[in-house]
Amino acid sequence: MLITRYPTTKPFPFSDMVASQGFLFLSGQVSMTAEGEPVYGTVTEQTLNIMHAVTKTLNRAGASLNDVVRVQVWLSDMKYFAEFNRAYGSFFHEVYPSRTVTSSTLAFGMDVEIEIQATNPGNK
Repeated sequence: MLITRYPTTKPFPFSDMVASQGFLFLSGQVSMTAEGEPVYGTVTEQTLNIMHAVTKTLNRAGASLNDVVRVQVWLSDMKYFAEFNRAYGSFFHEVYPSRTVTSSTLAFGMDVEIEIQATNPGNK
């Protein structure tokens, strides 16, 4: 079984993404810089920052948001669901991946965390 790990630039013990068995598994992401500094803001701003980072990470493997099959989202409070949904929805058009949204206390006091699984276009 071939496993390809895409290292992170952040000072944390994880890979940004792992490719295995035709899939890409992205680590959960909160809004932060490439150096691992939190980028705070509204739920909309955090969601946009995360989704842009997810897009860049997918691109490293030659993938795009069109390859996403599953999304797991954590919100610090479900009162942010509608705001999150508007920002998130701007990245997908008509054909949406499966998704789960739950609430939890998040790292660095952030309001949004997103984890992605996608097909690996280089291994189809």
